[in-house]
Amino acid sequence: MASTAAMMSTHLYTPSMPHLVEYFHTTPAVVKLSLSLNALAFAFLQLIYGPLSDRFGRRPVMLGGMAGFVIFSLSCAFAQSIHELIAVRILQGVSAAAEAVLVYAIIHDLFDETDRVRALAIYGMVIALTPAVAPIIGGYVHVWLGWRANFVMIAVSGMLAVAFIWRLLPESAVPDKHGMQAAKILMEYGRLIANRSFMNYAIMTGCGSGIIMAFVTAGPFILISYFRVATEHYGLYLIIPVMAFIAANVVTQHIAARLNIETLLRLGLVIVAVGTVGIAGLIFSSLLGPLSLVLAFSVTTFGLGPVFAIAPMRALDTTDSPTGVASAILNTVTMLMGGLASVSLSVFHDGTSRPLALTALGLLCITGVSYWLSSLRTDSAMERT
Repeated sequence: MASTAAMMSTHLYTPSMPHLVEYFHTTPAVVKLSLSLNALAFAFLQLIYGPLSDRFGRRPVMLGGMAGFVIFSLSCAFAQSIHELIAVRILQGVSAAAEAVLVYAIIHDLFDETDRVRALAIYGMVIALTPAVAPIIGGYVHVWLGWRANFVMIAVSGMLAVAFIWRLLPESAVPDKHGMQAAKILMEYGRLIANRSFMNYAIMTGCGSGIIMAFVTAGPFILISYFRVATEHYGLYLIIPVMAFIAANVVTQHIAARLNIETLLRLGLVIVAVGTVGIAGLIFSSLLGPLSLVLAFSVTTFGLGPVFAIAPMRALDTTDSPTGVASAILNTVTMLMGGLASVSLSVFHDGTSRPLALTALGLLCITGVSYWLSSLRTDSAMERT
């Protein structure tokens, strides 16, 4: 519920983004900052929430973060300028960061390796429904009630999450009274950053997040502004890639115990590469259209199903650092790359879809290098054994 609410803060209002250009008398590049700076704040604050959850427990930190999320979501609904909206969106990202770091930490607390993959696959199916449904709802709400109503809906979803957390979420960690010592935290962060295996898996996850964020940022402008897709119909196009992601998680959940985890991860990365190259090929050819673009993106999201189910847990398994701290670095890398991908689209905005293709290809190259390096280390470790 908490993750769904946080994801709604992005996907529910994306159909409104092209219209905010005229509403606030600004440019598409500035409007995109309301998405990218939110993602960057979402990334960096996880560095604080992770140690907080090790010190005080997962439950109180989750409750506090989501309560702040509700307050700042309502504040977005009352923004009077694009700069005010961007500022409050940053604070919204600051508070939403709590759920992001704690989802992985709680799943890691409760399950062994195989069940973690299954749990993340189920979790992936649940949160995948949000990108499918939210843009559809957001498009119609924008047409009927205006863009501000979408942020009211986001706040209501946050309230529901707070209620579910308060009533149902158990504490899954034993609080560590030394968990907030600055020297200890910095030492653990340094160890994690120096842990190449950990960072390689984190970067793989981050590149997948970056490709999605690039599409989420550029998609509304390509489909609505360029191809003249109706605002209320924008979300319908996203159903295809989201359903592909859900299907991939269903497959991952069922074959995780039968297929070697490394083989499953490799297969996912290959499919991601096929889809991403397909997106770039369409953009640089004359074949680009709303349907062809989302079909190519669907191939990418299908490949990301096993990647997101395996790579994060593989990262956490490479270290003995406190889970909250490790989850904080993992999610910070993931969301930082997503935010930077979104920022690149604002910086290199040229009125075409080419920045999307170049950003996605760049992230794909980084993914390939990270997997190659992780494979070298795995093979080297096996040889030593």
